[in-house]
Amino acid sequence: MNLLILLGIITALLALAFALLHLMASLSELRKGKNTLGNQLLLIGSSLATFSLILYCFLPIIALFLWLMGCGLICYGAYWNGKQKEHFNPAHHVIRLGIALVITILLALI
Repeated sequence: MNLLILLGIITALLALAFALLHLMASLSELRKGKNTLGNQLLLIGSSLATFSLILYCFLPIIALFLWLMGCGLICYGAYWNGKQKEHFNPAHHVIRLGIALVITILLALI
């Protein structure tokens, strides 16, 4: 029983870190004046993901759906930003997608 509680706390912290780090990255880029579609998608996606974690206590199914939409927008916005730059690193985007999938599976199991 204690292991499930610990797993829930770790999953919540990982999900919150994932969403807030992308929110800070998008806000930082937008403050620099780089108002691209990728940065806007990152902002919208990370806002949705953060809101879904707040909503997760009350409406878990709706929150999981919002989390999926937010993670999709985060991954696509980062991919879009990577394509616009000169040095595109596909491994970086595969790792981000993998982390998002692992967190999503953990959120669905809790």
